Amino acid sequence: MKQRHLYLLVAGILAIAAIATSLNASVVSALQTDIVSHYVAEALPLADPGSPMWNQATSMDVPLSGQVTIAPKNALPSVTSMRVRSLNNGSWVAFLLEWDDPTKDVGGSLTSFKDSAAIQFPSEEGQPFICMGVGRSRVQILHWRADFQQDIESGLPNASEIYPNMWVNIYPGGDDTVFSTGLSAGNPLSAADKTSPVEDLLAGGFGTLTSEIHNDAVGWANWSDGSWKAVIARPMTTIDVDDAQFAGGMETSLALAAWDGGQGEINGKKSVSTWVSLRIEAPPSAIGVPVTLPAASAPATRQEIIVRRDLPVGTMIIIGVLFAATLVFASWMSWVMARRS
Repeated sequence: MKQRHLYLLVAGILAIAAIATSLNASVVSALQTDIVSHYVAEALPLADPGSPMWNQATSMDVPLSGQVTIAPKNALPSVTSMRVRSLNNGSWVAFLLEWDDPTKDVGGSLTSFKDSAAIQFPSEEGQPFICMGVGRSRVQILHWRADFQQDIESGLPNASEIYPNMWVNIYPGGDDTVFSTGLSAGNPLSAADKTSPVEDLLAGGFGTLTSEIHNDAVGWANWSDGSWKAVIARPMTTIDVDDAQFAGGMETSLALAAWDGGQGEINGKKSVSTWVSLRIEAPPSAIGVPVTLPAASAPATRQEIIVRRDLPVGTMIIIGVLFAATLVFASWMSWVMARRS
Protein backbone atom coordinates (compact mmCIF):
# COMPACT_ATOMS: atom_id res chain seq x y z
CA MET A 1 0.00 0.00 0.00
CA LYS A 2 2.83 2.44 0.80
CA GLN A 3 4.38 1.66 -2.58
CA ARG A 4 1.08 2.55 -4.27
CA HIS A 5 1.04 5.89 -2.42
CA LEU A 6 4.56 6.61 -3.60
CA TYR A 7 3.57 5.92 -7.20
CA LEU A 8 0.62 8.29 -6.87
CA LEU A 9 2.84 11.02 -5.46
CA VAL A 10 5.36 10.69 -8.30
CA ALA A 11 2.52 10.68 -10.83
CA GLY A 12 1.16 13.88 -9.30
CA ILE A 13 4.48 15.66 -9.54
CA LEU A 14 4.83 14.61 -13.19
CA ALA A 15 1.29 15.77 -13.90
CA ILE A 16 1.93 19.22 -12.44
CA ALA A 17 5.13 19.53 -14.46
CA ALA A 18 3.29 18.48 -17.62
CA ILE A 19 0.55 21.07 -17.06
CA ALA A 20 3.10 23.82 -16.40
CA THR A 21 4.88 22.89 -19.63
CA SER A 22 1.71 22.73 -21.73
CA LEU A 23 0.59 26.13 -20.46
CA ASN A 24 4.00 27.61 -21.32
CA ALA A 25 4.42 28.75 -17.73
CA SER A 26 7.63 28.62 -15.74
CA VAL A 27 7.26 28.38 -11.98
CA VAL A 28 10.91 29.26 -11.47
CA SER A 29 10.88 32.34 -13.72
CA ALA A 30 7.65 33.55 -12.14
CA LEU A 31 9.15 33.29 -8.67
CA GLN A 32 12.26 35.15 -9.79
CA THR A 33 10.38 38.02 -11.45
CA ASP A 34 10.53 40.28 -8.41
CA ILE A 35 9.93 43.67 -10.03
CA VAL A 36 7.54 44.42 -12.88
CA SER A 37 7.72 47.68 -14.84
CA HIS A 38 4.02 48.33 -15.37
CA TYR A 39 3.01 49.64 -18.82
CA VAL A 40 1.01 52.87 -19.00
CA ALA A 41 -0.09 54.63 -22.20
CA GLU A 42 0.78 58.16 -21.06
CA ALA A 43 3.65 60.43 -20.13
CA LEU A 44 5.60 59.25 -17.09
CA PRO A 45 6.27 61.32 -13.92
CA LEU A 46 10.00 61.59 -14.66
CA ALA A 47 10.59 64.30 -12.06
CA ASP A 48 7.67 63.82 -9.67
CA PRO A 49 8.18 61.30 -6.85
CA GLY A 50 4.79 62.24 -5.42
CA SER A 51 2.72 61.61 -8.54
CA PRO A 52 -0.39 59.44 -8.01
CA MET A 53 0.61 57.55 -11.16
CA TRP A 54 3.06 55.55 -9.06
CA ASN A 55 0.08 53.86 -7.40
CA GLN A 56 -0.44 51.98 -10.69
CA ALA A 57 2.84 50.14 -10.14
CA THR A 58 3.28 47.27 -7.69
CA SER A 59 5.85 48.06 -5.00
CA MET A 60 8.52 45.58 -4.01
CA ASP A 61 10.71 45.71 -0.91
CA VAL A 62 14.31 44.80 -1.74
CA PRO A 63 16.71 44.00 1.15
CA LEU A 64 20.12 45.71 1.19
CA SER A 65 23.25 44.76 3.08
CA GLY A 66 26.64 46.35 3.66
CA GLN A 67 29.28 46.25 0.94
CA VAL A 68 32.06 44.14 2.45
CA THR A 69 33.94 42.95 -0.64
CA ILE A 70 36.49 45.74 -1.02
CA ALA A 71 37.63 48.73 1.05
CA PRO A 72 36.13 50.99 2.16
CA LYS A 73 33.77 48.36 3.53
CA ASN A 74 30.46 48.98 5.27
CA ALA A 75 29.78 46.25 7.81
CA LEU A 76 26.98 48.23 9.52
CA PRO A 77 24.95 49.86 6.73
CA SER A 78 22.39 52.55 7.46
CA VAL A 79 19.98 51.60 4.67
CA THR A 80 18.78 48.01 5.00
CA SER A 81 15.89 47.98 2.51
CA MET A 82 14.51 49.92 -0.40
CA ARG A 83 11.01 49.96 -1.88
CA VAL A 84 10.89 49.93 -5.69
CA ARG A 85 8.17 50.68 -8.22
CA SER A 86 8.54 50.93 -11.98
CA LEU A 87 6.53 52.27 -14.91
CA ASN A 88 7.17 52.33 -18.65
CA ASN A 89 5.28 53.73 -21.63
CA GLY A 90 7.21 52.01 -24.40
CA SER A 91 9.53 54.99 -24.81
CA TRP A 92 10.75 55.63 -21.25
CA VAL A 93 11.24 53.43 -18.21
CA ALA A 94 11.15 55.01 -14.74
CA PHE A 95 11.78 53.75 -11.22
CA LEU A 96 10.62 55.16 -7.89
CA LEU A 97 12.98 54.30 -5.03
CA GLU A 98 11.94 54.86 -1.39
CA TRP A 99 14.17 54.38 1.65
CA ASP A 100 14.46 55.58 5.23
CA ASP A 101 17.04 58.22 6.09
CA PRO A 102 16.61 60.32 9.26
CA THR A 103 18.54 63.31 7.87
CA LYS A 104 18.71 65.10 4.53
CA ASP A 105 22.37 65.37 3.53
CA VAL A 106 23.41 67.25 0.39
CA GLY A 107 27.17 67.46 0.96
CA GLY A 108 28.90 70.62 -0.16
CA SER A 109 31.94 70.72 2.13
CA LEU A 110 35.03 68.70 2.97
CA THR A 111 33.46 67.20 6.07
CA SER A 112 29.89 66.51 4.89
CA PHE A 113 28.75 63.84 2.46
CA LYS A 114 25.72 63.47 0.22
CA ASP A 115 22.81 61.05 0.26
CA SER A 116 22.47 59.14 -2.99
CA ALA A 117 21.01 56.02 -4.61
CA ALA A 118 21.80 54.00 -7.71
CA ILE A 119 20.34 51.34 -10.00
CA GLN A 120 22.66 48.94 -11.81
CA PHE A 121 21.75 47.06 -15.02
CA PRO A 122 23.75 44.48 -16.99
CA SER A 123 24.85 46.00 -20.29
CA GLU A 124 24.22 42.68 -22.01
CA GLU A 125 22.17 39.58 -21.36
CA GLY A 126 22.94 37.74 -18.13
CA GLN A 127 24.16 38.75 -14.68
CA PRO A 128 27.78 39.91 -14.51
CA PHE A 129 29.74 40.21 -11.28
CA ILE A 130 27.42 42.06 -8.89
CA CYS A 131 30.12 44.52 -7.74
CA MET A 132 30.14 46.78 -10.81
CA GLY A 133 30.75 44.02 -13.37
CA VAL A 134 34.12 42.75 -14.49
CA GLY A 135 36.11 43.05 -17.72
CA ARG A 136 33.86 43.06 -20.78
CA SER A 137 30.87 42.03 -18.68
CA ARG A 138 29.97 45.63 -18.01
CA VAL A 139 27.13 47.29 -16.14
CA GLN A 140 25.29 50.56 -16.59
CA ILE A 141 24.69 52.54 -13.39
CA LEU A 142 22.16 55.36 -12.96
CA HIS A 143 23.21 57.32 -9.88
CA TRP A 144 20.95 59.95 -8.29
CA ARG A 145 22.92 62.43 -6.17
CA ALA A 146 21.58 64.87 -3.57
CA ASP A 147 24.51 67.23 -4.21
CA PHE A 148 23.78 67.43 -7.95
CA GLN A 149 20.14 68.20 -7.19
CA GLN A 150 21.24 70.87 -4.72
CA ASP A 151 23.47 72.41 -7.41
CA ILE A 152 20.51 72.57 -9.81
CA GLU A 153 18.23 74.11 -7.18
CA SER A 154 20.65 76.56 -5.56
CA GLY A 155 23.74 76.75 -7.77
CA LEU A 156 27.26 75.52 -7.15
CA PRO A 157 28.71 76.18 -3.68
CA ASN A 158 31.38 78.84 -3.39
CA ALA A 159 34.95 77.79 -2.71
CA SER A 160 34.74 79.46 0.69
CA GLU A 161 31.86 77.14 1.60
CA ILE A 162 33.86 74.07 0.68
CA TYR A 163 37.08 75.35 2.25
CA PRO A 164 35.93 77.59 5.14
CA ASN A 165 39.50 78.39 6.28
CA MET A 166 40.86 79.41 2.88
CA TRP A 167 42.39 82.84 2.30
CA VAL A 168 42.70 84.44 -1.13
CA ASN A 169 43.96 87.95 -1.87
CA ILE A 170 43.83 87.81 -5.65
CA TYR A 171 43.17 85.11 -8.25
CA PRO A 172 44.54 86.13 -11.65
CA GLY A 173 42.55 83.52 -13.57
CA GLY A 174 39.21 85.16 -12.97
CA ASP A 175 36.43 83.31 -14.78
CA ASP A 176 38.73 81.82 -17.42
CA THR A 177 38.00 78.08 -17.56
CA VAL A 178 41.62 77.43 -18.51
CA PHE A 179 42.41 77.93 -14.84
CA SER A 180 39.50 75.70 -13.77
CA THR A 181 41.12 72.35 -14.31
CA GLY A 182 38.01 70.26 -13.76
CA LEU A 183 35.96 72.19 -16.30
CA SER A 184 38.83 72.28 -18.77
CA ALA A 185 39.21 68.50 -18.55
CA GLY A 186 35.48 67.99 -19.13
CA ASN A 187 34.88 66.50 -15.68
CA PRO A 188 31.07 66.31 -15.29
CA LEU A 189 31.44 66.74 -11.53
CA SER A 190 32.77 70.26 -12.14
CA ALA A 191 30.03 71.32 -14.56
CA ALA A 192 28.29 74.49 -13.46
CA ASP A 193 25.27 73.92 -15.71
CA LYS A 194 24.01 70.55 -14.50
CA THR A 195 20.67 69.62 -16.04
CA SER A 196 20.03 66.30 -14.27
CA PRO A 197 20.68 65.05 -10.73
CA VAL A 198 21.26 61.55 -12.15
CA GLU A 199 24.62 60.39 -13.46
CA ASP A 200 24.74 57.94 -16.39
CA LEU A 201 27.74 55.70 -15.69
CA LEU A 202 29.49 52.62 -17.03
CA ALA A 203 31.69 50.14 -15.15
CA GLY A 204 33.58 46.92 -15.84
CA GLY A 205 34.96 46.24 -12.36
CA PHE A 206 36.36 48.05 -9.35
CA GLY A 207 37.98 51.38 -10.18
CA THR A 208 36.56 51.56 -13.72
CA LEU A 209 33.54 53.83 -13.12
CA THR A 210 33.24 56.19 -16.11
CA SER A 211 30.68 58.77 -17.23
CA GLU A 212 28.80 57.85 -20.39
CA ILE A 213 29.34 59.98 -23.49
CA HIS A 214 25.64 60.81 -23.54
CA ASN A 215 23.84 61.32 -20.24
CA ASP A 216 20.34 60.03 -20.97
CA ALA A 217 19.28 59.72 -17.32
CA VAL A 218 16.83 62.06 -15.60
CA GLY A 219 15.07 62.13 -12.24
CA TRP A 220 14.31 64.02 -9.06
CA ALA A 221 13.97 63.28 -5.35
CA ASN A 222 12.08 64.59 -2.33
CA TRP A 223 13.01 64.12 1.33
CA SER A 224 10.25 64.28 3.95
CA ASP A 225 9.66 62.89 7.46
CA GLY A 226 12.81 60.80 7.53
CA SER A 227 12.64 59.18 4.10
CA TRP A 228 13.68 59.77 0.50
CA LYS A 229 11.60 59.23 -2.61
CA ALA A 230 13.72 59.36 -5.75
CA VAL A 231 12.75 58.97 -9.40
CA ILE A 232 15.42 57.59 -11.74
CA ALA A 233 14.48 57.27 -15.42
CA ARG A 234 15.93 56.90 -18.90
CA PRO A 235 14.77 56.15 -22.46
CA MET A 236 14.05 52.50 -23.20
CA THR A 237 16.63 52.56 -25.99
CA THR A 238 19.72 54.76 -26.31
CA ILE A 239 22.53 55.31 -28.80
CA ASP A 240 25.33 54.30 -26.40
CA VAL A 241 26.35 50.77 -27.35
CA ASP A 242 27.35 49.90 -23.77
CA ASP A 243 24.00 50.93 -22.28
CA ALA A 244 21.44 48.38 -21.20
CA GLN A 245 18.63 48.35 -23.76
CA PHE A 246 14.98 47.67 -22.88
CA ALA A 247 12.00 46.37 -24.83
CA GLY A 248 8.45 45.54 -23.79
CA GLY A 249 8.12 41.93 -22.71
CA MET A 250 11.79 41.32 -21.95
CA GLU A 251 13.24 40.13 -18.65
CA THR A 252 16.52 41.40 -17.27
CA SER A 253 18.04 42.19 -13.88
CA LEU A 254 18.81 45.16 -11.69
CA ALA A 255 20.66 45.82 -8.44
CA LEU A 256 20.34 48.70 -5.99
CA ALA A 257 22.67 50.76 -3.84
CA ALA A 258 22.24 53.58 -1.32
CA TRP A 259 24.51 55.95 0.60
CA ASP A 260 23.67 57.78 3.83
CA GLY A 261 25.84 60.89 3.83
CA GLY A 262 25.02 61.63 7.47
CA GLN A 263 26.75 58.38 8.44
CA GLY A 264 29.84 59.11 6.37
CA GLU A 265 28.93 56.67 3.62
CA ILE A 266 30.82 57.41 0.41
CA ASN A 267 32.31 55.45 -2.51
CA GLY A 268 32.44 51.73 -1.58
CA LYS A 269 31.03 52.40 1.86
CA LYS A 270 27.40 51.80 0.94
CA SER A 271 24.39 49.49 1.10
CA VAL A 272 23.85 47.10 -1.82
CA SER A 273 21.36 44.47 -2.98
CA THR A 274 21.85 41.28 -4.94
CA TRP A 275 20.63 40.99 -8.53
CA VAL A 276 16.85 41.24 -8.70
CA SER A 277 14.81 40.07 -11.69
CA LEU A 278 13.01 42.79 -13.67
CA ARG A 279 10.27 42.29 -16.27
CA ILE A 280 9.38 45.12 -18.64
CA GLU A 281 5.65 44.85 -19.26
CA ALA A 282 4.55 45.27 -22.88
CA PRO A 283 1.45 47.10 -24.15
CA PRO A 284 -1.62 44.81 -24.06
CA SER A 285 -1.83 44.88 -27.87
CA ALA A 286 1.73 43.55 -28.13
CA ILE A 287 1.22 40.38 -26.10
CA GLY A 288 2.31 37.43 -28.25
CA VAL A 289 4.12 39.62 -30.81
CA PRO A 290 7.80 38.74 -31.42
CA VAL A 291 10.20 41.56 -30.61
CA THR A 292 13.95 41.92 -30.96
CA LEU A 293 16.28 43.49 -28.43
CA PRO A 294 17.25 47.00 -29.60
CA ALA A 295 20.23 47.10 -31.94
CA ALA A 296 21.93 49.86 -29.94
CA SER A 297 23.03 47.36 -27.31
CA ALA A 298 24.80 45.28 -29.97
CA PRO A 299 25.24 42.20 -27.74
CA ALA A 300 27.13 39.29 -29.29
CA THR A 301 24.31 36.93 -28.30
CA ARG A 302 21.34 39.11 -29.20
CA GLN A 303 18.25 36.94 -29.50
CA GLU A 304 14.59 37.21 -30.38
CA ILE A 305 12.19 36.88 -27.49
CA ILE A 306 8.44 36.32 -27.41
CA VAL A 307 6.30 38.72 -25.44
CA ARG A 308 3.91 36.77 -23.26
CA ARG A 309 2.37 36.79 -19.81
CA ASP A 310 3.49 34.02 -17.44
CA LEU A 311 0.85 32.52 -15.23
CA PRO A 312 0.86 34.22 -11.82
CA VAL A 313 2.57 32.30 -9.05
CA GLY A 314 -0.77 32.12 -7.22
CA THR A 315 -2.38 30.29 -10.14
CA MET A 316 0.40 27.73 -10.23
CA ILE A 317 0.09 27.19 -6.47
CA ILE A 318 -3.66 26.63 -6.79
CA ILE A 319 -3.10 24.09 -9.59
CA GLY A 320 -0.55 22.29 -7.45
CA VAL A 321 -2.83 22.24 -4.41
CA LEU A 322 -5.76 20.89 -6.45
CA PHE A 323 -3.64 18.09 -7.89
CA ALA A 324 -2.24 17.24 -4.49
CA ALA A 325 -5.76 17.13 -3.01
CA THR A 326 -6.90 14.89 -5.86
CA LEU A 327 -4.01 12.52 -5.30
CA VAL A 328 -4.62 12.39 -1.54
CA PHE A 329 -8.31 11.64 -2.14
CA ALA A 330 -7.48 8.93 -4.68
CA SER A 331 -4.98 7.40 -2.29
CA TRP A 332 -7.50 7.44 0.55
CA MET A 333 -10.20 5.84 -1.64
CA SER A 334 -7.71 3.18 -2.68
CA TRP A 335 -6.96 2.46 0.98
CA VAL A 336 -10.66 2.31 1.88
CA MET A 337 -11.44 -0.07 -0.99
CA ALA A 338 -8.52 -2.28 0.03
CA ARG A 339 -9.79 -2.44 3.63
CA ARG A 340 -13.31 -3.38 2.51
CA SER A 341 -12.04 -6.10 0.26
